[in-house]
Amino acid sequence: MGRKLLNRKLRQIKAGKIRLAPRWVDIKKFGTKRARNRRVAVNRRSWKRKKLRI
Repeated sequence: MGRKLLNRKLRQIKAGKIRLAPRWVDIKKFGTKRARNRRVAVNRRSWKRKKLRI
């Protein structure tokens, strides 16, 4: 696999892990007026890969 293809694939994987938070999170953070055009993005966490996993 070429370097270009690999980079594109890694970017797509990273983009897939980021999701938009629910609307109520936006409203809580920005208020009702400013939450219309601002969104909070969150990384999906894996419960298997936590820092303190033994």
